[in-house]
Amino acid sequence: MNKPILIAGAGLGGIATALCLRARNVPFELFEQADAFHEVGAGIQLSANVMRILVKLGLGGPLAGISVMPKGLEVRSWQSGERILWTPLGYEAERHFGAPYYHAHRAEILSVLTDALGSEHVHFGCKVRSVGQDAHGAWLTLEDGSVHAGEAVIGADGIHSGIRDQLFGKDVPRFSGNVAWRGTLPADSVKALKLDFLSSNWWGPGRSLVHYFISGGKTLNWIGVSRSAVPSRESWSATGVVEEALAEYAGWHPQVLAVIQATTRLYRMALYDREPLATWQSERLVLLGDAAHAMLPYHAQGAAQSIEDAYVLAACIADSNDAPVAALARYERIRKERAEWVQRFSREAEELFNMSDPVKVARRDARLQENQKKYAAGFPEGQQRLYGYDAGAALAGMPA
Repeated sequence: MNKPILIAGAGLGGIATALCLRARNVPFELFEQADAFHEVGAGIQLSANVMRILVKLGLGGPLAGISVMPKGLEVRSWQSGERILWTPLGYEAERHFGAPYYHAHRAEILSVLTDALGSEHVHFGCKVRSVGQDAHGAWLTLEDGSVHAGEAVIGADGIHSGIRDQLFGKDVPRFSGNVAWRGTLPADSVKALKLDFLSSNWWGPGRSLVHYFISGGKTLNWIGVSRSAVPSRESWSATGVVEEALAEYAGWHPQVLAVIQATTRLYRMALYDREPLATWQSERLVLLGDAAHAMLPYHAQGAAQSIEDAYVLAACIADSNDAPVAALARYERIRKERAEWVQRFSREAEELFNMSDPVKVARRDARLQENQKKYAAGFPEGQQRLYGYDAGAALAGMPA
């Protein structure tokens, strides 16, 4: 490419795109409206499908140093604590899928990625006002009126993407009918619970909750999802009240209540996703990550799908022989079906996790227990499809 690829948005997807482009010697310029790299939120799950990419970028060692490798995933009944389902993770998942599965803190992951990227070709305090293109290139115009030209523009500007609105018309994210309660706490504060390194999922009527260790085991992260007719703010920094969360989970297993009770600072946010688009591309302009396919967090795949996008898009551009329009079209052909399946899979999990009808719950639990026998110590079909995805193989299956 004679001119750089312009990336709008320096979240995990935008940063990963820059890293993947640089790894393939493709010039880029990254524009971020904030005045520094900043990542809110708390725990994040790095499943094998995304770790396979991050290891290729040389980040396996640094990420291992800040993460926890969970032994497995368990699903437990909200009141009795009975284990409904168990699947292995840890070294068994690494052997099976060829890459590790980690729990980590979003801010610490961001630090690893930004340390690797550095600050060259990164521009802060740059809010994108509009994008444009012609037969010779693409450009973005900032709020200060400055214009920056390149070969193509990647809109990695999140669920409220202004670039998406400009390209395909303004719409609004879909409120899922759920809000998320989220907290982190020092591991020592719940030492008496003797929690193991697991992804512990609790399913109950109208709500669910998961907790796991992050930050090398020093911190416990939890997120609970409950149905609500009235959404709270759509922001990971929207605060909540511990007493309200305890009331929301009244009657739940003592372990769940102890985790909530030990939380000193709580957050509550509304959960939204987006409806699929007919296309992500307009010639030299294309969407990536949440701008293209924002999804609910039930399978912990939002960041993973953004980074899968980044890896595939960078490879398509590098392989394109200076044909950016064809490169972006190939990227969409490879990624769109996969990302939209994960979107649907995440929506379907909402009913599975939060089921209220006792008859349906009994049927669900019986089905899961049958699946447990079927897969024994292995991995069910959903996990196989999620974690077994290999972006490199997907590229090879659709050559330039």
